[in-house]
Amino acid sequence: MLAAALHTSESTLFGRFKQATSMTPMQYLKRLRLGEARHRMVILGESAAQAARTVGYRSASHFSRDYRAVYGAPPATDATRSRTHLRQMAPALTDSGGDQPTSP
Repeated sequence: MLAAALHTSESTLFGRFKQATSMTPMQYLKRLRLGEARHRMVILGESAAQAARTVGYRSASHFSRDYRAVYGAPPATDATRSRTHLRQMAPALTDSGGDQPTSP
């Protein structure tokens, strides 16, 4: 349907998509879903099971396997590590002097 709307063939669209993203459309979609799941775990505090269901995974083991392949650690381990890293970075981000007024 998208290829027809763009007046091109599916194979041409697929090839151009892969050329632009270095991923197939399915790989890209999987990466988006895993990124959203990671956001939900790290920022929103959802469990791995909740995040997996929310982004459309039916199997927790499949989600865990895909997640580990992309992020190098199981979902819960990575989320905990990422939250810790963000907390450690927070003081550095607020102490950078960005929008805070200075005294004369």
